[in-house]
Amino acid sequence: RRRPSHDSRRDNDEGDELRGENENPIEEETTTSPHADHVSFMSDHEITLKDKQEAMNREHPFGMPIWKPALYRKSRSVVRKANRALHLAPSSSPQLFLQPGNILWTILFGWWLALVMATISLLLWIVPPNGRKYSAVTGGLAFYLLWPFGRYVERIVVPGEETEEDAPLLGSTKHHHREGWKTWLHHIASSGFSGWWGAQELISQGTLLPFLSYTYYTFLGPLLFIVSTICWMCVITIPMSKLNYKLLRHLGKHPLSIRFHASPSAASSTHPTVILLCTYQAVGFQYYKYTYEGINIIFINLLSLVFFVILDEYVIHHYWPESWIASPMVVFSLSLGSVIPLSYFIGMGVSSVSAQTSMAVGSVINATFGSIIEIILYAIALMGGKSALVEGSLIGSILVGVLLLPGSSMVSGGMKRKEQRFNSKSAGVTSTMLIMAIIGALSPTMFYQLFGSFQLRCTTCPGDIEGSGCSQCHYDPMDPAHDPVYQNKVKPFMWICAAILPSAYIIGLVFSLHTHVDMVWKSPTQENSSQQRKQQRQQQQSMMSAEHHPNDNSRLNAGQVESGHAGTVGPPPFPSFIQEADDDEEDEEGEAAGHDAPEWGKAKSFTVLFACTLLYSIIAEILVDTVDLIMADMNLDEKFLGLTLFALVPNITEFTNAIGFSIHGNIVLSMEIGSAYALQVCLLQIPAMVLFSWWLNLGKEELARYTF
Repeated sequence: RRRPSHDSRRDNDEGDELRGENENPIEEETTTSPHADHVSFMSDHEITLKDKQEAMNREHPFGMPIWKPALYRKSRSVVRKANRALHLAPSSSPQLFLQPGNILWTILFGWWLALVMATISLLLWIVPPNGRKYSAVTGGLAFYLLWPFGRYVERIVVPGEETEEDAPLLGSTKHHHREGWKTWLHHIASSGFSGWWGAQELISQGTLLPFLSYTYYTFLGPLLFIVSTICWMCVITIPMSKLNYKLLRHLGKHPLSIRFHASPSAASSTHPTVILLCTYQAVGFQYYKYTYEGINIIFINLLSLVFFVILDEYVIHHYWPESWIASPMVVFSLSLGSVIPLSYFIGMGVSSVSAQTSMAVGSVINATFGSIIEIILYAIALMGGKSALVEGSLIGSILVGVLLLPGSSMVSGGMKRKEQRFNSKSAGVTSTMLIMAIIGALSPTMFYQLFGSFQLRCTTCPGDIEGSGCSQCHYDPMDPAHDPVYQNKVKPFMWICAAILPSAYIIGLVFSLHTHVDMVWKSPTQENSSQQRKQQRQQQQSMMSAEHHPNDNSRLNAGQVESGHAGTVGPPPFPSFIQEADDDEEDEEGEAAGHDAPEWGKAKSFTVLFACTLLYSIIAEILVDTVDLIMADMNLDEKFLGLTLFALVPNITEFTNAIGFSIHGNIVLSMEIGSAYALQVCLLQIPAMVLFSWWLNLGKEELARYTF
C-alpha cells in the first residue's frame, strides 16, 4: 500500500480548530423545558464531544470541571510529524546527516548495538546452512543500527510465495518450540557430531525456528525493547524509540524479507519492495508535546515513578535499608513527584466522564474525585496524628487557588500578550461566592480566637541567674478538649458551618445546572450574534477550500520540509518506492474523521479513576510516614511543610491547565480554575475533614493532634 497523505487530514483538523474559535455550539433557541437535564448541551446529535468541552470551558458552569487538553480524538501535528519522521523518502545523495542528535545516538547506543548484532550474526553463521540467511539479515541490522540516518529498511514482497524459513518468530507457539528442540537434540544424539552438519532435512522442515526464536527473545528482542524504552523516556528521541520498536516487530514477523540499504542505488532486487523505515533525524525538541491517547508523554513517563516509589518503600527499603535510594529524603522527594501524574490522570478521568455523561453525573464525579487526592492525604495524615499538617495544607490550598494560581496565570499570559481581557462581572460573581465561602470556613476559628479560653504560661529568662525573678510569659489557648468555650460554643458553631458549606455547594449546582440553566448557557450577546457567526464560519470554509489544494510535488516533499533543520537541505524524494502504511497513521485518519469519539470511554475513565485513587492512597501513606524524618533532618515546622509542599504539589494539574489557558489568551478560565479549586477546598474538603475527624474520635478521648 502507498503511504496515505496527511494533507487533507491536517487541513480538516486545522479547519476544525479555526471554526472552533468562533463557533458557538449553542446557537438556536430550544423549546424544551429548562429543567430537562439535556438542555445544557442541547442534544447529542446536534453537538459533538469537542463542542461539549468547548461549551463547558467557555461557560464554566459551577461544579463542572475545566480541562485544557482535548478529551476527543484529535489528529495532532506533533504526532503526525513523529510518524512521518520514520517514513521519509530515501535519498540518493552522499550526505551523512551529521547532526548533533544523530552523533549522540551513535555514541550512546549505536556502537554497542552494532557490536552485539554483529556477534549474533557470527553465531548464526556457524549454524547449519540456512542460518547464514539470518546471519546476513542480522549483519545488515548491525550496520543499520550503527548509523540509521539516510539509510532505509525495505521488505521484499514475493506474491503467492511463503516459505517455512521466513515463518514469523512472534507467531510460533510454545508447543512448536518444544517439539522442534526435541527433534533437533534427538537427531544430534543419534548421529553424533556429524549430525550437526547433517541436519539439512530438519532445517528445511522449519526445525531451525526454535533456535532463532530463542535468539530473538533472549538477545535481539530485549535489547531493542530496552533501547526503545530509554528513548521513549528521554522524550526528545521519540523517533528512535518508534524506530527500534518497529524494527523489533518487523524482525519478528518476516525476518528473511528485510533488507537494509544505504541509498536507492544499492537496491538490486527484482521483486517489488516496500519501504518500512527511513529516517534522517534522531532528536526533536518539539516532541515534548507528543501525546498518546490524549495524554502528554511527560505525564505518561512520570507514571513509572509511582511504581518505583512503591517498590522502593516496600522492597528496597526492606532488604537494603542503608542504600541511598531508600533514604527518607529520596523516598519523600520521589513520593511528591509521583503525586503529579496521579493527579493529572484523575483530572483527565473526571473531565472525560463529565463530558460524556449528564450534567448531574458530571457534577457528582467532579465533587467526589475532584478532591479525592487531597482528602485521602489529609485523612491519612490525621490518622497519623498530624493535624497541624492538615491545617497548613488546607490554608495553603486556599492561598494557592486565590493568589498564586491566578497570579502565575497572569504573568505567563503577559509574556505573550501585552493586554489580557476578562469579564469583570463574571469574575465578580465568582469572587463574591468565594469570599462568602472563606468567611464561612474561617468563622469558627475567628470566634474561638476572640472568645476562647487562654492560660498564662511563664518561663525563666534565658541566661537568668537563679533568684532574680526574671520570667517570660505569654498566653496560650487551652487544650480544646478541656476548654468549656470550645466544647459548648465553638464546636456546635463548627458543626453548623460544616453543614452549611456543602449545602451552599449543592445549591450552586442546582442553580447553574437545573433551575437557571438558560442563564448559564446562553447570553443575549451570543443569541444576537448567531447569524454573524454562521456567516463567518461559511467564509472560513470557503477560504480554506481555496487555499488547501497542494499538488503532488508538495505532498512528496512534505516530510522533507518538516524534518529538516534551518539551513539543512532535506533528501530528495525517490518516487519509485512504495512506502508501507503505518498503524499509527491509520489511527490518525480515524481521529480526524470527527470530534465525537472520546479518547477515553466511560469504562476506561472509571477504571483509571479507581486505579489512580488506590495508588495514591499507597503513596499518601508513604508520604505521611516519612514526614517526621524529614522534619527532624531539615528542622521544618509541620504546619509550614503543609502550607508549602503539601499544598502545591497536588495542585500541579490546576497549574498546567490554568497556565495553558492563559498562554492561549483565555485568562478568564485561568482565574476561574483558581476560584473553583478554592471553592472546593472551602465547601467540600474542609467539611469532609471535620466529618472524618468526628468519625476518627468517636468514642475516644479527643486529642488535639488527632482532631481537626
